[in-house]
Amino acid sequence: MSSKNFVEPTQPSGPKHSGALSFTRDEMLALARMPPPLAANPQCPWRFKVCVLGRFQVLKDDAPICTSRRIQRKPLELLQALIAFGGSGVGAHVLTEALWPDSEGDAGYHALESALYRLRQLLGSHNAVTMLGSKLTLDHRQFWVDLWELQRELRPAPGVGAEEWVARLRALYEGQFLEHESEKPWALKTRQALHAKLVRSIRDAAHTCETRGLWDEAARLYQAGLEVDSLAEDLHRGLIVCHRELGNHAEALRAYRICRELLAKLLGVQPNAKTLAAYQTVRQSAATYTARVAPLYAAAD
Repeated sequence: MSSKNFVEPTQPSGPKHSGALSFTRDEMLALARMPPPLAANPQCPWRFKVCVLGRFQVLKDDAPICTSRRIQRKPLELLQALIAFGGSGVGAHVLTEALWPDSEGDAGYHALESALYRLRQLLGSHNAVTMLGSKLTLDHRQFWVDLWELQRELRPAPGVGAEEWVARLRALYEGQFLEHESEKPWALKTRQALHAKLVRSIRDAAHTCETRGLWDEAARLYQAGLEVDSLAEDLHRGLIVCHRELGNHAEALRAYRICRELLAKLLGVQPNAKTLAAYQTVRQSAATYTARVAPLYAAAD
């Protein structure tokens, strides 16, 4: 075994039966890229916990790491970018282009080395962030990140009800990715992709309930989706249809009015043809219902 492919063992060497461990470089890289546990409970004693959804916060042993000093801005931005790019095997060139786009020659790489050194100093741990072959990795065995937890939850476990699942998603999604921290392209791309995937997941769950005739549950899911994206017209339309099918014509008309007002005020547009068609069916259904029950009330009088 050549020395350049060997990484020092994490336990002292000894007789084979002692349980001493040694790893090749490739094995260490594989370990570093292992995904976090399937059930990554934030209440477990994680060394580091990082929140990037809504607020940005870094905890070490459950105590906040001071982030107010200006000198720590780049190291923390490096941590944010590593999380945005997946946290495993992120190329140095990707990070330098994202964080130092105007650097020339080797200046960006040297800036990355400096930021990495300062990030390790800030975390108080050298192995929390590894760099092998110009690729950086956060040790998933030490870090709990709310974004990673949300991404796991976006793959629903068998046997979990739709409402329970969406409630978990909503609890984790306290806001958009780094919404108060960065407007840089790499952050915006992650923010938009995550937001779209979350809304799509809730929409699909609601639609599944619709196809099964579970109109109450579907309505609650559409409402949960609108709390994430109030301008998603298809969610408004789904809510309108659910209330129509439940016979809640007043609620259906109210849902349409809210949709129309939001679209006009924030986007300057009117509801599309599909939403208008759903609205017309509500009016027709309400008129039919009124025509059917009005004689009954008249007879009762």
